[in-house]
Amino acid sequence: MPVDDSVRAHKGDTILCLNSIMKFVATGEDTNNGFAITEALHTAASDPPPHVHEHEDEAVYVLEGRMEATIGGITLSAGQGELIFLPRGVPHSLHTASDESRVLYLITPAGFENYFAELGEKVAAGSALPEPTAPDVERIIRTAAKYGCTILPPS
Repeated sequence: MPVDDSVRAHKGDTILCLNSIMKFVATGEDTNNGFAITEALHTAASDPPPHVHEHEDEAVYVLEGRMEATIGGITLSAGQGELIFLPRGVPHSLHTASDESRVLYLITPAGFENYFAELGEKVAAGSALPEPTAPDVERIIRTAAKYGCTILPPS
């Protein structure tokens, strides 16, 4: 396979999105739409509502802190060095179970990272989490639907 200009180092944008700081480590543009990797810094104010993805699987690899996930009614907990798999088509929710957590999200195939990019705003790399703000639920629901994700009512 010849190497061309599609093989390159990625220096991803950092955004503030849904009370999280997120850095795009790799996007679909970098991986021929095979996968995306996003690093995120969360608090409990970052917890997304329950939702289900139509198109992609996700994996959450915990770098620091503790995360909990409820997947199809089963709740799992993961700490540093552990991974939680979130299969497409199965409702799930995530919860930061420590003061802060830092995680890597693997999204496959790529595409859903664009949801975060659309909702977020660029910030400087290394930015700290600001005071939490109330999410615009209608905008979240509308934007998620564009990317094949259905926001579910709280359980």
